[in-house]
Amino acid sequence: MSANAIEQEYGVKRGQVAQWVERFNTGGVDALRRRPKHTYTPELMLEVVQAYLAGSTSYRQLAQQYNISNDSVIFQWVKRYTSGKSLKTTRRTTRMKNGRKTEQVERIEIAQWVIANEMDYVGATTHFNVSYGQVYAWVKKFKQGGPDALADRHGKAKEANGQLTKMELKDLEIKRLKARLAHVSTEVAVLKKLQEFERMDAQQKKNISQFKHSRKK
Repeated sequence: MSANAIEQEYGVKRGQVAQWVERFNTGGVDALRRRPKHTYTPELMLEVVQAYLAGSTSYRQLAQQYNISNDSVIFQWVKRYTSGKSLKTTRRTTRMKNGRKTEQVERIEIAQWVIANEMDYVGATTHFNVSYGQVYAWVKKFKQGGPDALADRHGKAKEANGQLTKMELKDLEIKRLKARLAHVSTEVAVLKKLQEFERMDAQQKKNISQFKHSRKK
């Protein structure tokens, strides 16, 4: 019976069927038994969310990897996290502690910093003292609509239409270039250090080879 036929006859979505098949192939019938409701720690939830946001895996793969009941659970975690809400399993969710109010110019600066540093969302939360959810949302808006998309529609009159002065735009461009330069400079420094280690390793191997060769004579 195909996944489509199962969906029509039993009203079960194909994704759920695929997940059950994976569980069965991995753990047999026991893996399909109904499990008691599990409470996940905020630390685990955060780890799973950040693994998904890194872009190298899917909800289904993470559910299987971390033994989570359903991939829709992870979807809800990601949705809450990227909207700036707490991952704590309480009935009433609260805003993340490290979220704070910002103005358009600062939001643009943060978005530019993330992009200049190869999408380092986590680094931005520390560098600018803002939440991961805030950073994620700002970068997404900036990439889709540019600086105007980060205007505060409920804030000051200047921000209502997203208009920035020439001086503000110039200052933002300088900060963007500085952020990119700092990132590239760090990469260059790391590369030089790596090359230095490689030269030292090659020299050490050469010395060992010469020593062994001299002893054979």
